[in-house]
Amino acid sequence: MNDENRGGGFFAGFLLGAIVGGAVAVLLTQEETRDLLVGKAREAGNLAMDATGDIRGRVSDVTSTWQESASDLYERGRAVVENARSNFDAAVEEGKTSADSLRDELERKADA
Repeated sequence: MNDENRGGGFFAGFLLGAIVGGAVAVLLTQEETRDLLVGKAREAGNLAMDATGDIRGRVSDVTSTWQESASDLYERGRAVVENARSNFDAAVEEGKTSADSLRDELERKADA
């Protein structure tokens, strides 16, 4: 019984495919239908090109914004590092001065 069911399903699929293929062939052989399909395909292509252009513009805008933000962040980071470096240099210099003063004071006490 399974072989009979499979054979019937194959035949039904074959018949349906032949009918659909015949209908498509008839539609494509008519010049007006073919021109209509070509026109619709061109419209779809133009819409796709427009959408691609819009997306490309948006991506470009976002990229520019990110680049500006990255540049601003870099400059702020550079300023923070420079400020920290100058504070560190000032602290080191102050430490040297204090050490020199303390050494001089200790030497004076040791000599006295």
